[in-house]
Amino acid sequence: MHLIDVTNSYAELVHSQLNTTSVNYVKVYSLGNTTVVYTESPIAIGIVLENHHRKIREEELEFVIKRLIPDHTSYQLTVDKHRRVVEIHVDK
Repeated sequence: MHLIDVTNSYAELVHSQLNTTSVNYVKVYSLGNTTVVYTESPIAIGIVLENHHRKIREEELEFVIKRLIPDHTSYQLTVDKHRRVVEIHVDK
């Protein structure tokens, strides 16, 4: 598995996040058919995995956690009922 930086393809999303929230850093990655949005604010880190075609796999979730927040062992997961959107929240 590889996280591919596709932030430039999501300029409108990045612009919106930076202007309407307390977020000061946004990156968007592709993990195959899964889109990963990483946001960072002074008080928290947020990561959203989204796949419109199928459920998010446990391996994908573990891979993203290991790659993007390796130093954080405490986080909260929020999963929609179809498991197509998963949010990871980390307090700083």
